[in-house]
Amino acid sequence: MSTFFIPVFSVLMIVFFNIMQIKDHPNKILRSICLILFMFTGLRYIALIVFTLSANIDILKVFSYFYYASSIGITIPSLFALWYIIPRFRERIKEWIVLLLVSPFIFFYFNLIYLQPVQIIKHGSLGYRLQLMAPWNQWLSIFQGIFTLMVFGMCFYGFRRYQYKFPRSQYLLFILGYTLTTIDGLCMLFKAVYPIEPFVFSEAFILIAILYAFAAKPIKEKYKH
Repeated sequence: MSTFFIPVFSVLMIVFFNIMQIKDHPNKILRSICLILFMFTGLRYIALIVFTLSANIDILKVFSYFYYASSIGITIPSLFALWYIIPRFRERIKEWIVLLLVSPFIFFYFNLIYLQPVQIIKHGSLGYRLQLMAPWNQWLSIFQGIFTLMVFGMCFYGFRRYQYKFPRSQYLLFILGYTLTTIDGLCMLFKAVYPIEPFVFSEAFILIAILYAFAAKPIKEKYKH
């Protein structure tokens, strides 16, 4: 059981660090969006704890609305973080345009969370879990796949355009995090056995990448070399 709770509480701490950091960010739009989504992501990990400890189906149904919170609570801040640390994007593309570009993802994720196309299943010694029903599981894989390709594309663009080691290390962290989520997704597709909850470690890496992205003042486009 400790192999479950230690990683989950660790991710909750990383979420807390992201909240504490973003609340002082000078960009009001960025701060407001990310602050709400980070708190929503934190509720996912509280939901995981509840699903592990509680056998009350009514309580589980309430917390099931937060079970997939990271689908929007991590992806959208990831895109904003990359927009923020890629100077050409930050200086030429407004925040509302970024929101418009990701609106199909936001619409899909909110529908997934609201409609709850899931079933509660017993998960061995780890209490209960939620399982997405077809065809939503395939749709989620498609949307996450497209989003991951977008992240990789932005990271490779930034890595090629900017010579500084600091932004390049930020891009590499995002590549690592989303590579791990891809591996998690493939393991779920092939029904691999997990020692802990799927996506916990990969989401932790992405949250660290976001934390690192907002940790320092980004470079300007004119200083790209």
